[in-house]
Amino acid sequence: MLMSITGRLGSGKSTVCNILKERYGFEIYSTGAVQREYARGLGISTLELNQRMEEHPNLDAEIDNMVTKISLERKDEKLIFDSRMAWHFAKDTFKIFLTIEPCEAACRVMKNQRGDEEKYCCVDEACEKLVERSQIERARFKEIYGVDYYDYNNFNIVIDTTSKTPDEVVALIVENHSKYLENPEEYNTPHVF
Repeated sequence: MLMSITGRLGSGKSTVCNILKERYGFEIYSTGAVQREYARGLGISTLELNQRMEEHPNLDAEIDNMVTKISLERKDEKLIFDSRMAWHFAKDTFKIFLTIEPCEAACRVMKNQRGDEEKYCCVDEACEKLVERSQIERARFKEIYGVDYYDYNNFNIVIDTTSKTPDEVVALIVENHSKYLENPEEYNTPHVF
């Protein structure tokens, strides 16, 4: 019962994962947390780490290989991958993409900053930096993997979280995951909410 969740920065992926963990017993594997910890250890920001990863793709490969391995070893467990590219590397997951309007994402990130590496002085700066980081990641993933993780066709469901509460998002995920388990072929094209 594996899920993979990705989406735009600030769309609520971590919040949704935590609700799925608390209410439904999913374990979370977060490559974002792994990257933030790695950047912190180097004394750089996550944006700087993403820039560095452009020149050193072996850093991505280490994370990707771990995702594939875990998905194969733990395929019968309740595990959710909170990761930009797990939908591509984890085997047999229910693939979720969360999207959001950039200004709303910046407002959310300003309310819930993640340590010194993601501090912003205002919403405009947060929006600018989040867009820049997204562009760097998207370009890097296209170059390294030949896929666009913003292409909705890669996912089973796509949810715009701009005006939805985390509880509403989780309800959509749970409902559609149940339907997916009954009839996976119905989700060969994305369901967009």
